[in-house]
Amino acid sequence: MTNLHVPLTFQGSPANIGEPWIGYIRVSTWKEEKISPELQETAITAWARRTGRRIVDWVVDLDATGRNFKRKIMQGIEQVERSEPVGIAVWKFSRFGRNDLGIAVNLARLEHAGGQLASATEEVDARTAVGRFNRAILFDLAVFESDRAGEQWKETHEHRRKLKLPATGRPRFGYIWHPRRVPDPQAPGGIRLQEERYERHPDLGPIGAELYERKIARDGFATLAHWLNDELGTPTTRGNRWGVNTVQRYLDSGFGAGLLRVHDPECTCGLGRDHFSGCKAGRMIYIAGAQPALITPDQWAEYQDHREDVKKTPPRARNAIYPTTGLGRCGHCRGSAVARSGRAPKGGGWIQGHTFVCFNHKNKGTSACPPGLYVLRDEVEEEVRDWLARDVAEDVDNAPAVPAQRTAPPDPRRQAAETRARLQAELAKIDAALDRLTTDHVLDPDKYPADTFARVRDQLLSRKGELVEGLQAVADDEATPDRADFRPLVVGLLAEWETISNVEKNAFLRQLIRRVVITSTKSDQGAKWALSREYEIHPVWEPDPWADR
Repeated sequence: MTNLHVPLTFQGSPANIGEPWIGYIRVSTWKEEKISPELQETAITAWARRTGRRIVDWVVDLDATGRNFKRKIMQGIEQVERSEPVGIAVWKFSRFGRNDLGIAVNLARLEHAGGQLASATEEVDARTAVGRFNRAILFDLAVFESDRAGEQWKETHEHRRKLKLPATGRPRFGYIWHPRRVPDPQAPGGIRLQEERYERHPDLGPIGAELYERKIARDGFATLAHWLNDELGTPTTRGNRWGVNTVQRYLDSGFGAGLLRVHDPECTCGLGRDHFSGCKAGRMIYIAGAQPALITPDQWAEYQDHREDVKKTPPRARNAIYPTTGLGRCGHCRGSAVARSGRAPKGGGWIQGHTFVCFNHKNKGTSACPPGLYVLRDEVEEEVRDWLARDVAEDVDNAPAVPAQRTAPPDPRRQAAETRARLQAELAKIDAALDRLTTDHVLDPDKYPADTFARVRDQLLSRKGELVEGLQAVADDEATPDRADFRPLVVGLLAEWETISNVEKNAFLRQLIRRVVITSTKSDQGAKWALSREYEIHPVWEPDPWADR
């Protein structure tokens, strides 16, 4: 929604005449209810003069929904509670709110403070039983209109979802949008109707695909925004400059992967009814869209894996300084193990990242992690290196020169890869068929009967949805790694350990290790105490022992 920025020159009632009231103006987010602030101000001012009141202050909510009370109206109620004005005047009672519970609670709060609520265009005396009854009817009507509008939008979104279209039709980056309604002087009414669709943009489509490729290669969102703005000079679909959040929303939407990100219909969080700021339960799902994909399903899976990996990594650990940056975890509280600088023993110099300590113990206190953690960073890196040589790389030397001659058991990953290849091939055929069908229909609308075109299109879109669900189902099986897959990588890493940089070591280790769990324990020995340490390394090819969290 576009906020209305209207300069209001409120006149109010003559000063120091009549009871002091607050004038409240709300411009709705619902298009049909966008009553101008000037009209509301004029009506309230006329009411004040007609009834002998005066408006001492104005509270204005522009482009604000009445379904909740997270609005400036609360400031007006607080003023009444301080006994400054005696009430709040609105254009219509529907401006106060359109939610049963919110209306009841805040109206009771207003009247408990001795205040009143008056409508400039609905003459109701709320001091009488009949007046309160009429006001309740008007509030119920406002709630009904709001609920009806919400149901209409819900039905519209459901209809568009069945057509594999996004909830709102508008231009999308990387695509050419063909809207359903097109101005045409030759058509009756000046509007020609056509099949709404999205096509790959010949110039912007490759840029959208490269955004995913660069992000998978670990470019940050800020870096991508600079690339779009400064190097390419490519604006958003609204002509604005790209920002970090803009790039993130575009990539996370999955639109460029041929998907639609929608709210789970079975979720009961009230999104779109009670609030509009996103699903509070996080239940957003991806379904197949009718638009052609800019990237492959493999690239989309890589992007999702990368995003999950980044979310699990503390911000300061995303840019590696040491080989084990972002991998250490405290064995007591499962919090991050962070590097801390300190002096070397026996008066040595200052060492950057000398030890690993528990983040929770260090920054939140002993109540967050009583035992804490203290271990030399060099010791952790040596332990990781020994584990690679002992538990992974040595299997290469121990492998028999001639493998046993027997029938190999079925490989689930290979089967999943074969299934994925088959599904992707069929998905490409479906996309091509949709493109041909839509192009033929646009160039020659009379080529197919209307019901035949719609039936074939729906069949193809339904099959596309089934294929996308099938690809998502086999993704987990195919992604399950095996220890043998990593042996060449480990052998090469150990051979080049002394020559490659810490950043390169960290990149290799992140492909091999989920985390390095370090548990340090103090034990008293009379006047002295000793520190014992235990290490537990969780490789990526084994089930995650912390997955229950």
